[in-house]
Amino acid sequence: MVEKRNITKEDIFIKARMLSEGVKVLKDGISYGTTLPEVREIEVPDNLDVNNAEMLLEELYKSRSLDLTNVALGNAVVLDGCKIPAPIFPRDDSHLDLTVDGDNVVVTEQGEVLATGSFYTPHRPWDDERLSNGMPVESVLPGMSSAIVNILFTLSCNNYNTGKGCRYCGLFSNPVSRKINNLPISSLVHWAKYQAEAVKILTDHGWRGILALSGGALPPSQRPEYLERLEAVITPIREALDEKTFSELNVIYNHYPPEDLSDMYKWKELGINGTSIDIEVADEANFPRICPGKHAYKPQKYWKEAQVASTEVFGPLLHTTTNLVMGIEPMSALVEGIDERLSKGVLPIPLTFIPDPGSAMADASTPNAEWLVEAAEKIADCYVRHSAKFIKAFAAEIVTNLYYRRAPKFLTRKGNPRAGMARGSAQLTHLSAVFDEVVRRAQKLPGVAARLKIRVA
Repeated sequence: MVEKRNITKEDIFIKARMLSEGVKVLKDGISYGTTLPEVREIEVPDNLDVNNAEMLLEELYKSRSLDLTNVALGNAVVLDGCKIPAPIFPRDDSHLDLTVDGDNVVVTEQGEVLATGSFYTPHRPWDDERLSNGMPVESVLPGMSSAIVNILFTLSCNNYNTGKGCRYCGLFSNPVSRKINNLPISSLVHWAKYQAEAVKILTDHGWRGILALSGGALPPSQRPEYLERLEAVITPIREALDEKTFSELNVIYNHYPPEDLSDMYKWKELGINGTSIDIEVADEANFPRICPGKHAYKPQKYWKEAQVASTEVFGPLLHTTTNLVMGIEPMSALVEGIDERLSKGVLPIPLTFIPDPGSAMADASTPNAEWLVEAAEKIADCYVRHSAKFIKAFAAEIVTNLYYRRAPKFLTRKGNPRAGMARGSAQLTHLSAVFDEVVRRAQKLPGVAARLKIRVA
């Protein structure tokens, strides 16, 4: 029997406060072995050898263990009753206290209990597993959540290293990535072997979700070989998994748009079945200021054209998404931009801006809870307005999945017709209150509430 969920406006406001204000954690560390990041710089060897893949792996893992962004991506509280995920952003100056007692948490303010819930992390089933070199699974899967696993085909960001990184982003600010300017493909191949091992361990534990082929910006000299790098990370995964298991994964291209948009058909042949070409901001006028490196490659108009091309190759909405940073531009521009993308069949995923210590916007502030709630309501209006497109897309998904299950094997091996979407639950992100608001409205529809399950993305 599915546990009934009941999301209220008060629940969403508490989550918005946790996004905006963070929480004061009243216990040293977090359960299941995940610890709060230490504010210190690790020592990186002066002679860091990019041809020594084992050294890079070890040094990257040590540096990422201190990174606030990667810790935050995986940590969430699932609030009791409403079953929505809320983030754990440790802040000593927060008015919200979060007490961790084993699996349970209590959120209080001046002694008043605002919410209770359970501590959530995606790492538990494979915590004790090790790769063939003895390192833990997460050493090659940074920023992993329960629904999304990042498969990197570049281990640094040339934009960040040259002062042109997206201003809000600190994902590749660690001291090791800052020293990797040109990663040889031979080192990537070595890294990819361990990524494939890690994915095999996850899927053996029953994990099914999204593989996001991602990484920082490649230097201009290596952009022409990006397809070779994609193949280098996908091939060992396909070889490690049986055909059925691989078919149950959603493989997403999450990087720059190609110069030749017809490359998307080559992606499909590799096993990719969707894209997340992230434009970061809704207003094109903000793109050069917020993402100078991305703008130097192509103006935002081109990125949007690539998204539309993706809807034609992979399908709309469920297979063509884009991340937007919520809270670094006016609400009106954000809402207008989301509505425009939806009109083109592109699904925007708004993620709340959280200042990253390694980013150029480290001193900026997350909008207050009232702003986040109002924006969530207006963005939810956009999704409702385009709900007919979602119904059509879901119907197409069902037909495609049925085709894949029943078609002869020689047909399913050609052209990758399968949909490969994660099934059985609504994927909500703990980094935004938008989809919680959408589900809050949907739960009022007859028969919907009992079918709503949760999966934290």
